[in-house]
Amino acid sequence: MAQAPADGFYLQYETSGLTLRHAQAGPNDQGLCLDLRDGGVERRAAGGRKSPLAKAIGLRRHPDSSVLDTTCGLGRDAATLAALGCRVATIERHPVLFALVADARERAAAAEPPPVWLEYWHANHRADAIRYLADADATPAADVIYIDPMFESTRRKARPQKALAWLGELVGGDTDVADLLAYARRRAARQVVVKQHARSAPLAPPDRTVEGKAIRFDIYLAATPGA
Repeated sequence: MAQAPADGFYLQYETSGLTLRHAQAGPNDQGLCLDLRDGGVERRAAGGRKSPLAKAIGLRRHPDSSVLDTTCGLGRDAATLAALGCRVATIERHPVLFALVADARERAAAAEPPPVWLEYWHANHRADAIRYLADADATPAADVIYIDPMFESTRRKARPQKALAWLGELVGGDTDVADLLAYARRRAARQVVVKQHARSAPLAPPDRTVEGKAIRFDIYLAATPGA
């Protein structure tokens, strides 16, 4: 096995799956390995169409929506949307995040039986979302385009906050998210949904919002062709 670097992040194959580690982490740190079969997807989807995410996507009126998640990250929202019955495709530009999610999907697919929702998550693209939307053909990319930009987390003790802190250090902020929103509005068939902190400023004045306990979904209607 290759020797771990003395500084920074690195990926390591382990029995549990592809794992992200940090050279400065303590000896008992378990790293970050994605497991899409741990029940978390089902728990997040348990609220059904009454959950803020489902309301933001509009699943009550459009239960079979196609969703393009342009900021896949750790894949949690994408998997949840698939569990809610959406036809999901994802885009991730950072090679490490893409590799972690691809490995988690492969392990989920190899399980007996594989999770039912996995068949609804039909594609995972390694690409820059803006270039993807700009280079694709003129037909709508999806009914709904979903954007979950990196934002700061003030609490980092629990496991989810640790993961977000690592992502923030590894990936940095999404400085081009306003441009992504503009492209997404031109390529969505129905609307664009942007996930934000509840108290953060919107990227642009939204057409409507859906409030959660700690987050907010800003909803932008698709731009009129030629606008």
